[in-house]
Amino acid sequence: MTPAAASHRSRSALLPYLAVSLALCAVAVMVARQASDARAASYGVCAAALSAMAALPALALGVPRGTNGVLAGFLAGFFARMIAVAVGLVLSGARGGAALTYALSFFGLYALTQAVEVAYVFGSSRARRAGA
Repeated sequence: MTPAAASHRSRSALLPYLAVSLALCAVAVMVARQASDARAASYGVCAAALSAMAALPALALGVPRGTNGVLAGFLAGFFARMIAVAVGLVLSGARGGAALTYALSFFGLYALTQAVEVAYVFGSSRARRAGA
């Protein structure tokens, strides 16, 4: 298999997971608008969504490189989220209860998108074992 064919196959395998992650982010943004502190919740889900859109491609780059690549991909995603949670909290200006709203919305979406990333790793490892 040529490198171009492998790249196309890995991109097409990523698309369903990317679509699920984007859908979760879109639903989270709609739900955040209905929160009691919509500003803090919106900042939280937007920061989580932006970091998720960096984390999944980083993981996709690492998966073909084996265990070390997967760990590097998860680490890159973790650092993207670490920066996003701090920058988003500062930009939102949330204090007190609003900061708790921000944190809950950020980490709620984080957990969902992280589950999508784990599913991608399991799916890609299964495909590699099957010789696809």
